Amino acid sequence: MASNNEKTFGSKIANAETLASNLTTYATYAPVRPEESVVNYKALITSIKANNSTVASTQTTYSQATDKRVKLFTKNADSMLKTLTLIGGQVKAKFGKTSKEAEYITNLILKVRGESTKKLKKDNEGEFVSQSKRSYGSMTQTFNDIITTLSTYGIDYAPANAKIKLPALNTQLTAITAANAAVTVAYSAYKPAKDLRQV
Repeated sequence: MASNNEKTFGSKIANAETLASNLTTYATYAPVRPEESVVNYKALITSIKANNSTVASTQTTYSQATDKRVKLFTKNADSMLKTLTLIGGQVKAKFGKTSKEAEYITNLILKVRGESTKKLKKDNEGEFVSQSKRSYGSMTQTFNDIITTLSTYGIDYAPANAKIKLPALNTQLTAITAANAAVTVAYSAYKPAKDLRQV
């Protein structure tokens, strides 16, 4: 059965405006505290509406920033995760599947993907210890480690595919680092506005 309770901020604001309108019809309304006067109550409603608009706009900015970041990391045709496959293939082709170079790059790629070549181990209490390093910050750092490692290979890392040449990888790293920063900035504007609305 559907609830008749109205709990959205929009419905609460509408109800508050109705209350303010009704209070103006009572000539004998004399609040004990000044903040409960009709004028101050209407000012509070105006403030709440302004804050609600801030929440809506900052939420949109935050949502757009997170969507862009997800695309750069995983969804786009040239996303970081798709680039990793090409890098792994290039290193294996150049150095051999069982080479130390291929093994090291493969381990870094698995770290970014949150996969492990080994079985999960249990800690002293018998709980599985996660091997995943999937935060955006850690994925960015590991991608940076991959680029740094590839640059140490010198002329041995010279892919034909322009997408995985070092300048392109550094451009990609710059883009995902900027995307992380944009999400942080957007969230730092959205979270306080959302918290203030709850007060």
